[in-house]
Amino acid sequence: MHLLGILLIAAAASSSDYPTTKGTAGASFNVSGNLDPTIGATYFLFNDVAVRLDFGLDAPITPSGLAQITTFSLGGAMRFYPWKRHSVGVFLQPAVTLGRENSPAIAAEGAFFFQFGAGVGVEYFFATHFSLGAVLQLMLKFANLAGPAGTSVFTTLSTATSGLSANIYF
Repeated sequence: MHLLGILLIAAAASSSDYPTTKGTAGASFNVSGNLDPTIGATYFLFNDVAVRLDFGLDAPITPSGLAQITTFSLGGAMRFYPWKRHSVGVFLQPAVTLGRENSPAIAAEGAFFFQFGAGVGVEYFFATHFSLGAVLQLMLKFANLAGPAGTSVFTTLSTATSGLSANIYF
């Protein structure tokens, strides 16, 4: 529903300057559907084709002890912008993510996860160097990898990695 709203607002825009040309780099600030913020970098390998890296970290400082688990995620994606009109670019995004989270089997333990999938998104370019974006992704996740002894791997199919982003291009 939010994607539709962004598309409708963007239909009235008249700018056609896109930072989606070869050699453009950018930084992004993202919030996923499960409220895990990440920071990222984008680099356009070709016109309308970008590679992305995203990193998220949650490192408790105090108090220390049981159930204080440092979690992280490192994701990589490609973005393909096949459709652009006025100030709106629609993209397709295959992605993979590796990270560490609280074990779904035992909450006070940490475990690794791996997920892969794809999504479709929209980016509204307010200016040649700034945009807001949204992506709807479907990801297959394998969780509890190297988890606590005797626990099994959890597999889920989810859109929880969908999210919003603010992007700055250089």
